[in-house]
Amino acid sequence: MKRHVPEESNKSIMAKLTCGSVAGLLGQTITYPLEVVRRQMQVKKLLPSDYAELKGTLKSIVSISQKQGWKQLFSGLRINYIKVVPSVAIGFTVYDTMKSYLRVPSRDEAAVEN
Repeated sequence: MKRHVPEESNKSIMAKLTCGSVAGLLGQTITYPLEVVRRQMQVKKLLPSDYAELKGTLKSIVSISQKQGWKQLFSGLRINYIKVVPSVAIGFTVYDTMKSYLRVPSRDEAAVEN
C-alpha cells in the first residue's frame, strides 16, 4: 500500500495510519471466517451432534455456510474492527516511524543496494 502513496506524503503520520488501518481492515476481513471456524471447532463438543462433522477447515467453512448461512462466517466482524483496525494502524505507524528513525532501509532500498 505504501507504494501507492505519493512520495511527498509518504513520511506523514496520517498516511502511515491510513495504510495501517486499511491493511488491518483487509487482513481482518479476509481471515475472520477462519477465526469463526476455529472457534466453532473448539466448542463443537458443546454443540448439537449435527456439528460433529466439523473436520478440516474447508469442510467446516462449507458446513457452517450450509447450516447457518454464509453471514455466520462474518458474525462479530464489525465489533472486531473496533479492536483490530486501530491496533494495526498504531503498530504499523510505530514500526515504520522507528524504522525511519533508526535508518533501517526499506526492502526496496535494500534490493537496489544489492
